[in-house]
Amino acid sequence: MHVAKKPQDRFDDESSYLGRAGAHRQPISRRPWWVTTLISIGVTAGLILAAMAGVAVLDARNLQPIDISALGITAAPAPQITGVDPTLLTEEELQQITITVLNGTTSATLAEDVAAILTTQGWPNISTADAADSTITVSVVVYGPNRNLSLATSVADSLGIAAVKQSDTYPGATVTVLVGKDFVR
Repeated sequence: MHVAKKPQDRFDDESSYLGRAGAHRQPISRRPWWVTTLISIGVTAGLILAAMAGVAVLDARNLQPIDISALGITAAPAPQITGVDPTLLTEEELQQITITVLNGTTSATLAEDVAAILTTQGWPNISTADAADSTITVSVVVYGPNRNLSLATSVADSLGIAAVKQSDTYPGATVTVLVGKDFVR
């Protein structure tokens, strides 16, 4: 049996051309496995750090403190909020405050009970109503413009409510107290 031999050309002589040429018939030199592994680890670490930086930016936009010391990103200290004591306000300042208490439960008199607590503490202009949803589980104090944060925090402290949130959902009052099932005592 005779095997046919393919014709020779200038690329078949490996000694005449040391680089890759033509149909790339020269063998490809491979990196050692550990070099490829180190490059992969470096690229992975870079992607993780970039993702962490992206999360830090998004959290900063949501006013969530974050600390990534590897990137030099540290959480800023929370601003100190000075409380508002209704007994120390002038009559004119008291007239500018409006508080709405919304009952987000099935308890019939909860909004009036909360309003009574606020009234005994000196908070003025309190109105009550039932919330559109009667299945609220967590109570929250909602305020509008940023200047009302200290007022909302003080109202929340007066009632022992931990959640304070800025929203334009309730534009009718300076502060709105949405009372949930966690407030029922």
